[in-house]
Order: sequence, then structure tokens, then C-alpha cells
Amino acid sequence: MPLIEVKLFEGRLTEERESQLIDSLTDAITDVLGDSVRAQTWVVLEEVPARRWGIGGSAGTAPVP
Repeated sequence: MPLIEVKLFEGRLTEERESQLIDSLTDAITDVLGDSVRAQTWVVLEEVPARRWGIGGSAGTAPVP
């Protein structure tokens, strides 16, 4: 069972974009592993508040897109 986990800034995706991303990631994994894994492929999208990202050891310093 493939599991794809994606972390991104909170509020970055609309419901439509979430669906598109899940579809695209599932397509990508089946392109590599074959269509037989499609039904067992899990995609988890986790939105993280910008203040919880850090760069270079400093919390909350990640640029907000």
C-alpha cells in the first residue's frame, strides 16, 4: 500500500485543489508502480500553520506564499 504524505502551509489549497492534488499524486504513483496499486494508494494532506515552520533553526521564519 503506497502512502503519500504532503505537508504544506495552512490555507494553501481549496477543496477543488485538494482533490486535484490527490488525483495527480495517485496518478503519479500508478505511473511508476502500475494501476494495480491505485485502489490501495493513500494520500494524506496536512496543512501546517506558517508559524510552525522553521528555516535555519528559527521557528516561524518560513515565508508565507
